[in-house]
Amino acid sequence: MQIVIRNQAKISNKYIRFIKWKIRKIKDKFKHLLYLKVLISKEGQKPSRYKAVLKLGIKGHDIILTNYSENLTSLWSKSVNDVQRYLRKNKERNRINAFRYKNTG
Repeated sequence: MQIVIRNQAKISNKYIRFIKWKIRKIKDKFKHLLYLKVLISKEGQKPSRYKAVLKLGIKGHDIILTNYSENLTSLWSKSVNDVQRYLRKNKERNRINAFRYKNTG
């Protein structure tokens, strides 16, 4: 699996390592994830607002998720929850479609 992180907000490496660690845990749980691209940017001056755009590469259409927060920890927590929810939903949808295809053929 390919992991790409673009850090346009110039956040510290400890957050980048945390993000990679979380992505590896997600990858172990969801084998159908082909790649994940993360773009972290900063908007505004005071208070700074961070934006995370995640592009999930799966079979079929890619999933793009966007989250905003003033705190990097809460931003990434929201993002990870969204990623897991969408991957779980996609996995279930594929399982149902495979079941339908198997029973109609």
